[in-house]
Amino acid sequence: MSAGSGVMRWRPNRRLVADGYADLEWVPHGRTGWDFTLACLAYGMRMDIERRPPDLNAWAARHGVPAAGRCAELGGDALVLWHGTTRERADRIVEHGLFHKRGLWTARHPAIPHSFCRGRSERFGGEGAVVCIVVDARDVPGEAEFETDNVVRFHHGLPPDVVEFVLVRDEIRFTGAERSREPAPWPGESFVRREGDWTPARRSPVRYSDDLSFSTPAGLAAICLDRLLGELGEASALEVFSCIYAAVRPSEAVPHRDILALLAGSCVEGRRHGKWRTFARRPDPDGGARDGR
Repeated sequence: MSAGSGVMRWRPNRRLVADGYADLEWVPHGRTGWDFTLACLAYGMRMDIERRPPDLNAWAARHGVPAAGRCAELGGDALVLWHGTTRERADRIVEHGLFHKRGLWTARHPAIPHSFCRGRSERFGGEGAVVCIVVDARDVPGEAEFETDNVVRFHHGLPPDVVEFVLVRDEIRFTGAERSREPAPWPGESFVRREGDWTPARRSPVRYSDDLSFSTPAGLAAICLDRLLGELGEASALEVFSCIYAAVRPSEAVPHRDILALLAGSCVEGRRHGKWRTFARRPDPDGGARDGR
């Protein structure tokens, strides 16, 4: 999952916010580009919309990575927490676990950890990272305290086997001890530039499913959007961006404006959730499935 080269500076994308996409505030400036740490905010957006913790493994599948066996095994006792850090420290966390002498701070909603991730990136000039951990909620009261409904502070370290996903600029890595077979990761595709056009690295058209295929990045993006709305009913622009950029590689193959145009042409505005807005499928006059182009 490529997001381009170089370290991105975190500057608010005021143009997209002014255009009514408040949830796209941290989308990279320019025509294209994506930072995969933003995928945690897509999880948080689903949390805001549903007013409850969403399905972490469904989130993983939509981003083309394996589902976590630990999360599936714990079921309703799984407590999903997020921790903001740097890419360098994230690599050490995967190997040695999490620890801080003043207590280990995590959050159920990833907005705060992502803010910390951005701050660390700006302060030290490197890449930020967000770590997703899953713990048994039945063990938490004796090992930690809930500072607020959102923030959980552990008084000791956590072992590396609680780390299920690491989100860095250019990828989302599954680091859990065991994978779950369901749900299966959504397919993605690498594209190459030939004679000025982006075409699939494999022979075109590429079969996505028994009845869907695509031959362009826009075609795959349209399939992802339709599948996302089929599963969720309604989705924010951020969730759409996150899902599409997880499937289309490199991110340069699908400009931001193409995704916004896809939303405008294929969707109607759904409901408002505070300052967030969602999109739903535009009724298909033919009543058939949308095929990739």
